[in-house]
Amino acid sequence: LKQEERIDILVNNAGVMATPQMTTEEGFDYQLGINHLGHFLLTNLLIDRIIETGKKHGEDARIINVSSTAHLFGKMNFEDLMLQKRNNYGSWKAYGQSKLAN
Repeated sequence: LKQEERIDILVNNAGVMATPQMTTEEGFDYQLGINHLGHFLLTNLLIDRIIETGKKHGEDARIINVSSTAHLFGKMNFEDLMLQKRNNYGSWKAYGQSKLAN
């Protein structure tokens, strides 16, 4: 942000897939943290500059969130987002949920 005055496009594409059960430093499920929450945080940190770019230069700025078809088998478990209750974790279950969150 110190070096660039404008952000015309942000592509959130980082991700991990079907990892063993782990958590982020913040305590979130690893896949949900990287595949969804990390994108959310980065976008929120850059959103003011993205909006400013569009207004200042009279051009549309874009935010693109890349996901996968894994959302088709995902299910949001709002009562246990970290999939920690009753041995509820499955690497593909966690991956599908993280992609559905996008």
